[in-house]
Amino acid sequence: MGSEGWCLLVCLALSGAADAVERQWRPVDVILDCFLMGEGGHRGGFASSENMVKALLVLKQVPVPDDGSLEGLTDFQGGTLAKDDPLITFEASVEFQVTTQTPSLNLLLGSSASLHCGFSVAPGLGITSVEWRLQHKGSGQLVYCWTTGRGQAKREGATLAPQQLLMAGDASLTLPSLTLKDEGAYVCQITTSLYRAQQIIQLDVQAAPKVLLSLASEALPPTLICSITGYYPLDVSVTWIREELGGDPAPVSGASFSSLRQSVAGTYSISSSLTAEPGSVGATYTCQVTHVSLEEPLGADTWVAPPEQRTAFGVLFASSLFLLALLFLGLQRRQATSPRPARTPRPSG
Repeated sequence: MGSEGWCLLVCLALSGAADAVERQWRPVDVILDCFLMGEGGHRGGFASSENMVKALLVLKQVPVPDDGSLEGLTDFQGGTLAKDDPLITFEASVEFQVTTQTPSLNLLLGSSASLHCGFSVAPGLGITSVEWRLQHKGSGQLVYCWTTGRGQAKREGATLAPQQLLMAGDASLTLPSLTLKDEGAYVCQITTSLYRAQQIIQLDVQAAPKVLLSLASEALPPTLICSITGYYPLDVSVTWIREELGGDPAPVSGASFSSLRQSVAGTYSISSSLTAEPGSVGATYTCQVTHVSLEEPLGADTWVAPPEQRTAFGVLFASSLFLLALLFLGLQRRQATSPRPARTPRPSG
């Protein structure tokens, strides 16, 4: 088989892949029956059965669109050929590989994201375009497009690694200052002169909560308020822990929660309230929050004094306010009763 025939077979085997861009791709082995013409053949004439030998042409790992009908197919195994009728087998492969460093990323709100997409192609199959698309809530959005040396960012600040894009290298995408709108599945799609391939990276954006614990009311019994603000995604767990002086920490039940609130930026906030029981010696209360963005639970604590100390403090505080009020009234009366200095008349001009 001449070189022209080889090229024709390869082109016929791969031409269908360029027409199905949006479908799922799967690498398969394509097996073609062919004949090998012996040395006695006449160029330009019809070959006879005497100088032709049956052969196989195997194209290894050719990407083809998969509509679900390729299930059950296995790769070509040369050892399974019949031994009584061995065929001359020619194997060829077209190197085109797209890889991702990590299939999924979990990054904090406001941080920078680098989505790694590497590729390599065989000589002669140059890269014609690189596209990054974001599949967000069922809709596709173009993030960055590079075509034959020209790049255009559709997302403000997005950049593409430019190293050796014509043959092989890095088509990684960088996104600065992540927002919740950047969350979703990113599709890195690379097109060669014959076909396309893609890889998907799932990017999840997270926001760590802030926890503030305060004493809402000192009336008996006192009420504690734990505010959890600015977190994403939605799921969060709040646990109350009580610890007396010299005792062991113990979880506390009976807490209530406010309605969920969502900010303009998309983060969530909620508060939890608890009626404290400090006992006769007082107790430390801790509001502990667990969230997917935290490596370990985040907590805030406060000391709740026993009723006797709060009563003594209240009497001292009230007495201090009463003395300050008497001092203020005394100063006002003294200024009112003190004689005013006489005015000096101005000389006439």
